[in-house]
This record gives sequence, C-alpha cells and structure tokens, in this order.
Amino acid sequence: MGKESKSVFRGLAKIVGLGVVLVAGATMAASSPAVKLFNQRLGKGLNLGNLLEAPSEGAWGVNLMRTDLDAIAAKKFQHVRAPIRWDGLGDDTDHTFQRALRTPPYTVDPRFFARVDSMVAWTRRNHLMLVLNDHHHDSLFQNFEHEAPRFLAIWDQIAAHFKDLPTDSVAFEILNEPNGQVTAERWNRLVESAIKLVRKTNPDRPVVVGTTDWGGPGGLAALTLPVDSNLILTVHDYDPKGFVYQGASWIEPVMPVGVKWGGYWDLKQAIEGADAIAAYAKERDLPVYIGEFGTTYKSDKVSRGAWAATKARLFEERGFSWAWWSYKEREMGLLRTATIWDPTFLTALFSTDTSILALGEPPKNDRDLIRNGSFADTTGWKFVQLDRGAGRFRVDSGVAVTKVDSCPLKEGWEVEICQVPLSLKAGNQYQLTFLAWSDSATTIDAWVGHGEDPWPMYASSGAIALERSPKRFHTVFQVAEDDSMGEVCINMGVNPVTIRVDSVQLFEYALDVPVRAGSAKPGHAIRRVGTEIVSDGFRPKSEWLVDSRGCRVQRLEWKASARGWIADVAKAPRGRLLFLDREAWKIVVGD
Repeated sequence: MGKESKSVFRGLAKIVGLGVVLVAGATMAASSPAVKLFNQRLGKGLNLGNLLEAPSEGAWGVNLMRTDLDAIAAKKFQHVRAPIRWDGLGDDTDHTFQRALRTPPYTVDPRFFARVDSMVAWTRRNHLMLVLNDHHHDSLFQNFEHEAPRFLAIWDQIAAHFKDLPTDSVAFEILNEPNGQVTAERWNRLVESAIKLVRKTNPDRPVVVGTTDWGGPGGLAALTLPVDSNLILTVHDYDPKGFVYQGASWIEPVMPVGVKWGGYWDLKQAIEGADAIAAYAKERDLPVYIGEFGTTYKSDKVSRGAWAATKARLFEERGFSWAWWSYKEREMGLLRTATIWDPTFLTALFSTDTSILALGEPPKNDRDLIRNGSFADTTGWKFVQLDRGAGRFRVDSGVAVTKVDSCPLKEGWEVEICQVPLSLKAGNQYQLTFLAWSDSATTIDAWVGHGEDPWPMYASSGAIALERSPKRFHTVFQVAEDDSMGEVCINMGVNPVTIRVDSVQLFEYALDVPVRAGSAKPGHAIRRVGTEIVSDGFRPKSEWLVDSRGCRVQRLEWKASARGWIADVAKAPRGRLLFLDREAWKIVVGD
C-alpha cells in the first residue's frame, strides 16, 4: 500500500475513533446462532432495483410506492433488499439537494432520511425483512482517497439513525459491488473501519459484506473479514455471463441474443459454482446471502426458467438466502406492467422441484478446437502485452510458463496468452478447460469472444484463484451466430508471479435443440458508437447525460437516422462514468 493510502487510513482511524489494524488471516469468530437464524429467515427475497438506487428517484423511469411493498409481500417473498444511492440527489419530489453533503461533516439530509424511513415503514408493515445497503457509490469507486472519509461518515449516520430497528429483521449491507479504486486491500480495511462504526450504535446488528471485483465469487480469495460474530457473506451470481447478459442494453458491445441454457455442462458449472461458495463459507462458519442473481428477458422462456429454478434450488439446498434482481425494471424485473408479474420466473423461483439438479451422464464431445493445447512449443499461441503490461512467456517441459513483471493499470488482461482464429458454430455448445497453478497465490481469468474490434464476449470464467498445486478449471458457452474469428485468452492477472498453464482444451458439443440465431431486437438496445449514442428503433426519454451524483453534464439532442435515434456526445468529458437521466444505462466517453 502506498504512502497516500496509509494517510487515508490514518484519517479513517480518527473518524472511527478506534484502531483500524487488520491482521491478514485473523481467526474468524464463530457466527452467532442469531445471525444464522436471521439469514435462514431471509429466505426468498427481491431487490427494489432502479428505485432509490437511481441518480435521483424517478430518473430510471420508476418510483417507489407503498403499494410496491404490499404487492411483494402478497407474492410470498420473505424479504426485500433495498439498493440506496446515498451518493445521489434528492427525494421523490425534490431532486435538487445532495443526499449527503460533499464536505465535512458530510451530513445526510433529513429529507432523504425521511424518504428511506417511509420505505422501511412500508416494509415492516408487510412483515418483510430488510437488507438496507449503500449502492452505486461511484464517487468512492472513482476517487477513493478523497471519498473514503465521507463514505464512513455516511455510515456513521445511517447506523445511528436506524439503531432502534429490531436486529431480527433488518440488516445493514456495507457496500454493493466494490470496484474501481476500491481494491481488495482497500476494501478489507474499509470493511473493518465501517463495521467498527456500526458496532458503536448497533452491537448486534447483522452486517452483510461482499467481495471486490463487482461482488462476484472471484473476489472471495482476496476477502479478509474482521473478527465479528454477526456477519453475513454476500455473493452475486450472474453466471454464465454470455447467457445472463444477452441483449442487455447497459453492456457494450451488446452481447448476442440466442444463447440457451440447461445442458449437462451448464448444470455442472452451476453446481460447482455453488459448491465453491459453500466450501468457502463453511471453512469460515459464515452464513451466505446471494444478494443478486437474475437474467434478461432476451433469452428463450424455457432456458431462463430453467436457469432461475436451478440457481434458486442450488442456493436453498446449501442453506443460502437469496434475492432476485429485480422488481420493476424493464430488462430483468419480475413486474412486467403495473399489475402483471412474469409467470415463468415466479414459478421457477418458488418451485420445490429438486429433481432438476440431477446431473446425469456427460455428453461425448465432437472435437477439441485448441491447437497445441499441451504446449509442445509455443506454436499456435500469441503472447500479448497490453497498455504497458509486461511479462515473459516460454514453454518448459510441455507447460506454458508466464512471468508477470508489471501491470500498471491493474487490469487482469494486461498480460495474456491467446489463440485465434477459432471457428465457432451456432447450435453447438463449447467447454473451455485447462490446468493452472502459480508459485504464489494469485488470480487469473479466461475469456472467450470474437477476436476483432469491438471484441464481444461469449464467456468469462471470472476470477480464478490459483495455488501451488495444479487445479483444473472450466467454463461453458454458446454463440448465437457462426464466428470464424473466435478467440480464447487466458489473462494472467495483476500480481508479479509466475503462472503455469497446461492441457488447454476447447471441446465442441452438438446441442439437441439448435440455438436461435439473431441479435437484440430493434427497439431494445442503446449503445455507444464512437462519439455517438445510438438507440435502435425508439427515441429515448433521456434529455441529459448526468454524473454519478445526478448532476447534469451535457444535454442530449436526439436525431432520427437510418441507424435509429442518435445523440452526439463528442463534447462530453472524456473518461468519466456518465448516465442517461431517464434510462438505466451508463457510458464512458472516450475510453
């Protein structure tokens, strides 16, 4: 940790009023019976997405109402997770004030506390349990050194404000999906500091803590939790990403539509993923909460129903509580209109049929597409060093050896080995598998996609934790259209270590039911193309680009064209994370 980071944490110690020394590998406190019972009672839940998490309430097309909580309770959900952007603007009627001051003492505005109080009251009136979090704290992700004291001051106030809520029905979640400048090391220290603040006023409150790298299971290896008997581990599950995110408007380039789910390797990967989370938690005596999982409506009904039912049953069999993403949200929400719920997802989520978890026999593969996967030499493999990443690549006794020297941007893909072109066919399923190990603990990931700009992704393994002994990893995927320029890359991570890879194979399997080819339907995709925002088929409601606080940055002037509706954003600030003010969509201009 550099000199600036040490300075920040000395400042945090003053705010907390306690030491912030975090001992790596500290002995975990056994979880209390009360927190285990709390997690058990959470059961099945639903995320109140796009409501209080928007830059300002209503900015993403929906507002929170009392009747929302009535409707959720009527569907027999046991809890709600409330994503809240404390870093945003205003309440439901006035969008002009900062929810929390940007200068000391960082006071949370009483008007916004009153708005959250209404949500809490409606939840409790319906006998729903509640997980209350800090969501989309983008200023912290983008400017950690400056924003960390404000983040902790906000939590000090949240904890004090809600201290009288019963501890058997309300939990605090410190931060949703840490990313960007909130690295694993910084996150571990920040968690320690935040929990000490909470414990001053809430000694027994269940506190939910997630992982860096966007909250997924890949961040578990780097997570160090303080000694506390009332913690709940949360993990988000959006795997496999090629299926879950197909057609999603907020991902660029838009992932191809037509990927199916439900074969042997899909189920095996889901089982292994749930087992890995369970093993991590069991070793540390932690209850597990899957705080988010969900998929878009762009997949076929059978596949998305099978995915939702399988994931929910896997979680329940392992004693995990869960919350579906999301409630009333256009691309993934259960509520499709003011009164109509999606029957496919509801049936899947509340089913009790565990026979769907029977794995059966693996199919026979048709062929292995990888050339020289056993590394007789370097033939067929490309060693790539991107954006000043540096390393060395060689083959030693049939093993690929990569030494990572530096990754200045701290991106896992700065040093990688790749193979391209690979011929991938729509209607087939693919399994990428390989052995990997390292001379010291580190994480890598595997990526499969189209090998040319704009590099659409078909599959990502997520972070893979390596040890000294070889372990086999695999990921499965499909393509919606034939691709003669498919590419496999093994990204070597950010740590200066030596990584060994062997037995890389990409097996091709024929599916019983062909994958429907196609792309996102017109009228459902918004994307950035160069210095323009393009909307296929409909004129967006958004009139402004706004920053993470909801402040206006550039007016959008939509013009009709043969490609759809287009807005020029050439004058927008470059390299900043911005949002459309009326659609749940984000953009980085000039990245």
